[in-house]
Parts: sequence; structure tokens; C-alpha cells
Amino acid sequence: MSSKSLTLIESAKKLTEFPTYEEHGMRDCAEYLEGALERLGFEVRLDKLNNVYAEKTFENATGSFLINTHFDTVPSSPTWTRDPLHATVEGDRLFGLGTSDAKGGIAATLDALGKIQSSRFRKIEVLFSNYEDNNTTLNGENWLGTPYFLTHNRLESVIGINVEGTVEDGKFMLSLGSGGRVGFTVTTIGKQAHSCDPRLGRNAIYDMQKVIEALRHVPPAKMQLDGYEAYTELNVSMIEGGVAINIVPAECKITCERRVLPNEDWDQVKQQVDGALETVSGIDFKVDYYKPQRSYLLDRGHPVVTLTRDSVVEALGYEPKFKVESGRTDSIYFDQIAGIKTVILGPGENAHIPDEYVDIRRLDEFSGILQRMLSRDA
Repeated sequence: MSSKSLTLIESAKKLTEFPTYEEHGMRDCAEYLEGALERLGFEVRLDKLNNVYAEKTFENATGSFLINTHFDTVPSSPTWTRDPLHATVEGDRLFGLGTSDAKGGIAATLDALGKIQSSRFRKIEVLFSNYEDNNTTLNGENWLGTPYFLTHNRLESVIGINVEGTVEDGKFMLSLGSGGRVGFTVTTIGKQAHSCDPRLGRNAIYDMQKVIEALRHVPPAKMQLDGYEAYTELNVSMIEGGVAINIVPAECKITCERRVLPNEDWDQVKQQVDGALETVSGIDFKVDYYKPQRSYLLDRGHPVVTLTRDSVVEALGYEPKFKVESGRTDSIYFDQIAGIKTVILGPGENAHIPDEYVDIRRLDEFSGILQRMLSRDA
């Protein structure tokens, strides 16, 4: 293992120690990243959601470039067999919570930034976002980290990279876009009664069965890109109902989403959901939609795509295949709020699984790719 890898690994291991699914862990990790970026010569500031923004200016260059990923995680599940907050190396794998999504990518980014002597860009902007896997409430409003930052700040960059895992079978793929989402809740309205005589009430949970069955008829979607298939279907993800074991429930609520692929139209998918719900009769229910999240797709010939593809070829010697994300990444907000054309590329491959890990070789490789993307001399 090279000394270069050792430094990178130690950085990744340190990042996993922060429980960034809790507020204090998010704050401590943000302060750690603040110090790391300041040591690399960046001007850094933290906002109220502990988003970490940094910028560094270089002479004799033009334009600006954005690097983004997130450092918050979801909690580990009880099925972990290792300590999720104490990263361990086994062979070529680094195990630990967030190593694949996305703290390994942060460590590789810091490694690359520490090796840039001269940049092809006048300014490099870095946004390590908080609240990507989670959300929070501030002043009565619900926020994710990147939309909050972009709503309150203006970036100079018009192109950038979102560092999310795009490795498939040990090789980097280059993602050209991110899926959107039709998100909504359905609440069935019944009538509360004591269970000693349920005939006096109407069970809202039973009524919800009809809604769920109707929603299962919303068609799935597929998108092919360079042999890679993105697939999505409607997901009933949460259900709430009832107040006590001896009470007929008066309300039942489900939270649902249907991801929207870049070859689909958000409004058309919403119409499919509406059409399915219109088939439900004989019960009382209401539907509330979340704010639209629309998908995006970059053209293969866009300069940021060309730069990224060429950098992979130079660093690794192979042409990356293209793909598209069926799920949401922060890249969608850069595209739609800030107008920043953003590719998705990163070393992760095994996110949100028990005993999450990242391949150490991919961390080294991503650092090399990013150096070639940023360096004037590459």
C-alpha cells in the first residue's frame, strides 16, 4: 500500500468517526472539513445547516469549477457486523458507515486538492453539503442542505462534478443526469369508534388497502444508456394510522414516491398517479403532492462531460461508459436552481448496505481523475 493511499485512507477513516446522522456529529464533521480545507489554502465558511463552502483562486486561469458531495449519512442498521463508526481495512476494502456514500469520495477529493499546484480554472469552489440523506427544519421550513445553500448563496461556477458513487463491477461509469421525483401523501378518512363495536366506525386502514392496490397499477419506467438500464417504479414507503389497539382508526396516511427518469416528463408521471387514484371509489381520501423534482440529462458532447471522460481515460486507460441515475443526487439542484451543468462521478459502489465499504483502489483512482480534471498541467 503506497504512502499516498495511507494518507487518503486515514482521512476517510477519520471522517467515518463522526455520527453524521445526528446534529452534533454533523457539526463536528463540518468543523473538521473546515479545518482540512483551510490547510489546503481555501477560504471556508459554514452556514446554519453546517454546509461547508470553500473557494480558492488561482492565477493565470479562467472560469470556475464546482466540486460537490455530501457528508451526512443515514444511521447504521442492526444487521451490521462491524462497528460502523470505526472504519477498518480488510484487503482492498475500507469498511465503515459512509465510506461509499460519500465520505470516501470526500477523502479522495481532499487528497486531489492537496496535489493541485496550478489549476486550469481561476476558481475552484467546493460545497460539502449536509442534510442530503436527511432533512431538517429551520425557521418553520423543511430543508435539504444543498437547496438551502443555493437559495441563500450564488456560485460562480457554470460546470461541476457531483461526487456520488458511479462504480459498476470495479470500473467508473460517468453519469449524465439524475432522476426527479413525484412525491405525495394519501390520507384515507374513516370514522373513529371503540373496537367493542366496530360497526359504529369505519376503518381507515382497510380503506387504504384500496388506495395501495390502485397505486400498484402505476407503470414502471426504464431508460437505457450505453447498455446500462435505469429502472424505477412507484414505492409506498411509509404508512401511519391508528391511535390505540382498541380504537377503530379514523385516519391512515401513506407516503409515496415515483422516481422520474430523464426520458420522462414529471407532469406525465403525475397524471399517471392521478389516473390510478381516480379509479378508487367508495372511500373518502385526500392527496397532497410535494414540490416537483424534475430530472435532467446532459448532452454527451457538453464540455464538462468531455473533460470528465478524457480525465478518466488519461488516469485509468479506459473509456467510461455512460449511465443515468434513477435516484436523486444533489446535482439536480445545481442544474435547476443554479444552472450549473453537473456530471456525476465517484468511487462508491456499495452504499446503504450493512457493512458498507469502498474499494481503496477506487479512492486512489478517483483522486487521480480529479487531479487531471483540475490541473492546468494535466
